[in-house]
Amino acid sequence: MSKHTYVVTGATGRVGSRVARGLLDAGHRVNAIGRNPERLRALADLGATAFQGDVRDAGFVHRSFAAADAALLVVSEDPASRDVRRDVGDVAVNYANALRTNNVPFAVFISSIGSHDERYRGFVLVHTDVEKSLDAVPDLNVVHVRAGFFFENLFYWLPRIQTRGTLAVPIDPDAGFDMVPAGDVATAAVRLLLGLDFRGKSAIELRGREVLTMRQVADRVSRQLGTPVPVERLTREADVDDLVAHGLSYDFAHLMNDTGDTFSRYGLLRAEPPQAAVTGTTPIDDFIRGQFAPALTARAGAAPTR
Repeated sequence: MSKHTYVVTGATGRVGSRVARGLLDAGHRVNAIGRNPERLRALADLGATAFQGDVRDAGFVHRSFAAADAALLVVSEDPASRDVRRDVGDVAVNYANALRTNNVPFAVFISSIGSHDERYRGFVLVHTDVEKSLDAVPDLNVVHVRAGFFFENLFYWLPRIQTRGTLAVPIDPDAGFDMVPAGDVATAAVRLLLGLDFRGKSAIELRGREVLTMRQVADRVSRQLGTPVPVERLTREADVDDLVAHGLSYDFAHLMNDTGDTFSRYGLLRAEPPQAAVTGTTPIDDFIRGQFAPALTARAGAAPTR
């Protein structure tokens, strides 16, 4: 087997760390990019080359992409940013320039389901912007993995269950949409990166194992806890105020609500006509039992990372 050199951005996050380990386990070289020195050290101990820095630094990104055969591209929206879309756009430009100037032939971008359609707002549209920047790189073979709503996003609302006793969200409780865990996203990305058998600009949808509503999620949390946890839809004003009180910027909080509005209005954001798709394998009950329910009793919650 020939060894490849992979760049993994967001290597200390939920998706990137799993992808980095999967590529290392397969015997390849990995340039692991991240900010957290302890998590990077753990990957370095497994054989990765650690690049600690900020992907908003164009020079740093260029250096870390040197001599790479392929890249995993992740954008992590900063909850404290006052202009999330612009900041992510700047990172996308850095990725695109580094891919082009280093002649990296392959990339997999972790995008959002619905990014094919600019009607869809919030973080979906933020990922649309990134896709466009990457698609403009000549000769780059790129697959956009358009993932459904992450299970881990539920952690944003964990403190409300603790304080209010309800799953209070800015989404219509009865809107059905795709939900997937970070592990399933990483599995799909590793498969693509190990194969490197894609050409041109393309996308696949990573759909949920089942279509879920927030009411169903609340019911399953209730069953796991053995106590009722009703679902409650908050107004935009109430949701934004609460998120800001917990340290998020107004811009980030409004983007979360724009995303909630998109799911509430359109539900499934799948492309029509149907395109290439992969179905997740992990039941949300496993996530609730293994991660979410324990977090309810262990801590006040933490923002998810990709």
